[in-house]
Amino acid sequence: MASFPRLSRRSVRNLEKCVQAVPTWLVALISILALSFLILLVQDKLTFLAPGAPFGFKRKVLIELIENAEAIAIMVAVILYVKGAPDRKDQKHYEAWRVIDTAANITTSYARYQALQDLHRDGVSLQWLEAPRANLAKISLPKANLIACNLEGANLENANLRGANLRGANLIGANLSQADLVGSDLTAANLQSANLRGAALWKATLWETNFADAEMRWAELHKEQLDGAKLHQTILPDGSLCSTTDVHSLEAAPSDAEAEPEN
Repeated sequence: MASFPRLSRRSVRNLEKCVQAVPTWLVALISILALSFLILLVQDKLTFLAPGAPFGFKRKVLIELIENAEAIAIMVAVILYVKGAPDRKDQKHYEAWRVIDTAANITTSYARYQALQDLHRDGVSLQWLEAPRANLAKISLPKANLIACNLEGANLENANLRGANLRGANLIGANLSQADLVGSDLTAANLQSANLRGAALWKATLWETNFADAEMRWAELHKEQLDGAKLHQTILPDGSLCSTTDVHSLEAAPSDAEAEPEN
């Protein structure tokens, strides 16, 4: 059995834009005509369209439509409700951003926490997000667009940021212990004095990332990933202190996750 191709998110958005471009009154009119046609088709009353159809028969057709007016009205209401879905979604996003802005100076806000996850779930970019010192422990934002966001001093313990784009992000003093940063892009991000204890950083891009004074004990990554990163007074995954920016000048052992067991 042949399977139908799945529409991409971009195709769905383009389709929504096309539907939105059609005037509401026209959608309602077309809906009424189409539903009336279907009702008459089911009732086998389409012969009134034939030339010479008696007036009495046309009257019966009119009565048939009036009797089904409630059903037609309900279906038209459903169609108009579906058409208005994008507008309601935009309103929902506006409300979510208002919640986030309102909680700007609040450390713990469940409303902001949920709003961020809802926006991300709807595919909304979180670029330039301002949430310094926010308590976002265990938040789930995989593959989120967090370019140039300000999360200075934020609590992101056990957060799911797998595959997230954090290029140029301000994460100074942030708590990222046990966070999932696998495959994330931290290019030019500032993690000075950040806590990365036990964080998963496999396949993360760390070019020009500032790890000065950061705590990376037990972090999971390959030492080669730190090539090009800025290290100064950084506690490396094996517990050693790095006082230079040149990783290759160190003779530090690999992280605990890479260490070979002793015989």
